[in-house]
Amino acid sequence: LASVKRQMKTERDVSDTSVDKWRVFRDVGDARTRLGLQDRALRVLNALLSFFPVAELSNERNLVVF
Repeated sequence: LASVKRQMKTERDVSDTSVDKWRVFRDVGDARTRLGLQDRALRVLNALLSFFPVAELSNERNLVVF
């Protein structure tokens, strides 16, 4: 229940600003041990981000990669 409450609060707090996808990737890479991620997950994230057509991620765009 606490996790759901935290997720709902986070969704409300997310602003409409955009972020650079490579900045996010570097930050995730720096925090991978705290996030419990393996190198393989980072490689998959890198591939997905490289196929996303623009450098900025925002709520206004559909973040689907084919």
